[in-house]
Amino acid sequence: MKFLIDLHSHTNTTPHAYSTLEENVRAAKKKGVTILANTMHGPLLQDSPHWWAIVNQRTLPKYIDGIRVLKGVEANVINEEGALDIGQMIIDTCEIIIGGLHSIPEYGSTKDIVKNTKAILNVIKNGIVDIIVHLGNPAFPVNYEEIVIAAKKYNVAIEFNNGSLTCSRTGSTPNCKTLFDLCLKYKPFISLGSDAHFSTLVGDLREVEKLINGYDEKLILNTSENNLMTFLESRRK
Repeated sequence: MKFLIDLHSHTNTTPHAYSTLEENVRAAKKKGVTILANTMHGPLLQDSPHWWAIVNQRTLPKYIDGIRVLKGVEANVINEEGALDIGQMIIDTCEIIIGGLHSIPEYGSTKDIVKNTKAILNVIKNGIVDIIVHLGNPAFPVNYEEIVIAAKKYNVAIEFNNGSLTCSRTGSTPNCKTLFDLCLKYKPFISLGSDAHFSTLVGDLREVEKLINGYDEKLILNTSENNLMTFLESRRK
């Protein structure tokens, strides 16, 4: 099936992305995408916008040129306790919060599987992040089974990231396949994201569509607006 919801995208408010929000929206509309999450990088990533920019998404309309634009953030995990680089004003502003491990100085070494797993488990338990992103990244080894079990228990979605299967985070594909097999076993919610850093990539979920073929549609957030909004509402409760 074709998914018309993209839950991970970036604009040039972060300099390593190249398109404006309006350009992303135009690309989404051209492809038939109906919902686009504008997940701005959290402030501790080296070239991220000031946190004011993330909070100021409150000035954006709910719909831009007919596309439902979700105000969002991709938070950075700071430590083993699962602390994030976002404060309460960002949390209160955002309609969707995704998060995961990135190479930021505050986190330190990335190679310790025990540390990384503990960090993600604590993020899941802390209840702020709705979707854990790009877990297939080989730069951050984790115990996938422990994380999938926790995601199911705490109603947190696991992302499958099209960028990880194409041009980013080289070596992610085998890990993503392992992760998906565990999702088939434990049945958490999953989320699909283009991780677009350029407008033409918005809504491009082709590789993750192949990977997650056969998964229960009710557990895929991108299947329908009702699936997505019911999940987000349950998270807010």
